[in-house]
Amino acid sequence: MKEEENVERLFASARRASRDLPASLPAGFAENILQQHRNRAQENKAFLRTSILSVATALIILGTVLGINIETNTSSVSDDQESTVEMAYVIWDPVGN
Repeated sequence: MKEEENVERLFASARRASRDLPASLPAGFAENILQQHRNRAQENKAFLRTSILSVATALIILGTVLGINIETNTSSVSDDQESTVEMAYVIWDPVGN
């Protein structure tokens, strides 16, 4: 906000000075420049919000994928352990125990 106030003061002083001098700038020049400044500031804020939202979405997706991957790995380890136990049982059983 402080930068905007400084810009507005600068344009106000330019308007006062332009009344005393012959008109070399088109009418409404200061207002157009101020409007452009406000538009750029608003675009920058929108870009920042979009960037933060994009990064947050990417982190959520990454966390979800890693979470699913960890679950898959832990469940496959238990399946492997079960199959190893079954295999040991099949091998042990024919021996007569």
